[in-house]
Amino acid sequence: MTADHIRHLYEYHFTLNRKFWHFCIENLTWKQLIGLDKISVGSVRNQFVHIMSVDERWFRGLRGMPDIDFHNPENFGEPKEIRLQWDLVEAEMRVYLDGLTDRDLENQFQDNMKVWQVLTHVVNHGTAHRAQIGARLRHLGLKPPPQDYILYILGKL
Repeated sequence: MTADHIRHLYEYHFTLNRKFWHFCIENLTWKQLIGLDKISVGSVRNQFVHIMSVDERWFRGLRGMPDIDFHNPENFGEPKEIRLQWDLVEAEMRVYLDGLTDRDLENQFQDNMKVWQVLTHVVNHGTAHRAQIGARLRHLGLKPPPQDYILYILGKL
């Protein structure tokens, strides 16, 4: 695995996060976005805020910054507030990824985890929560966007 491989995986992660975000914003009312669900963290809005929070927390750790609390979904009164914060988080992630080297990937992070393992986990975590959002969308009678990695590689997303 190389730093370029990791950057490629993150382009997939960022692309799919935005694809699901735009789909939800275009197809759901605010009431549907915040409607409670028994899957994972409670609502589509909560899922998005959770993905953003986890991404931010791991990347703060990778940059040697102090940990912060998870963002409270209740603090976001409308979608544009979430998007503004998420854009800031993504920009900070991109700065880190742009400076990443192959050698950095083998560095120890914590609890016997290497940097490449943490970075892979974050992408996998996002995929799991997008799948949960997809389940909620299906429950609401909508067909969620596909998120298959192979479709991304083939340029079909």
